[in-house]
Amino acid sequence: MRNIRLIWIGKSQESFVQDGIKVYLKKISHYTKVDFEEIKPVKYNSGTTEQWRRQETEKLLKRLDSSELNIFLDESGKSETSKSLARWFEKQIPLGWRRVNFFIGGAYGFDKTMLPSGVKLLRLSDMTFTHQMVRLILLEQLYRAFTIMRGEQYHHN
Repeated sequence: MRNIRLIWIGKSQESFVQDGIKVYLKKISHYTKVDFEEIKPVKYNSGTTEQWRRQETEKLLKRLDSSELNIFLDESGKSETSKSLARWFEKQIPLGWRRVNFFIGGAYGFDKTMLPSGVKLLRLSDMTFTHQMVRLILLEQLYRAFTIMRGEQYHHN
């Protein structure tokens, strides 16, 4: 995996989230290149939740590359510990993926019926977080995974 791309709906509006994202992007840059794309959310003033979810999923799917490893963060996804996420990444590296893409939906998540087969669904926690907080939590966990893989002092048992 040469680099990581994060694709999410909407801007990070809270300054503490923006600051945290910058901190972890800088930390991860010691291990791999990370890019991110902010996709404009749909207007939530007309229509239904299902329509909004579907429209935003369509926007995300336009960024999907089937030749790359695609992971959607979703509450119904597989739960991983920090160590198991690091081990999973280690297994992916020899497979030669050019890039790993992490997709974070908007306030209403994804329309899972639209997702192609072969994408991985990942759950960060049994708790619910805002889609903006998930960005920061994911970046911290990616940094933690890299430090675990390298045996560096960050993660404690």
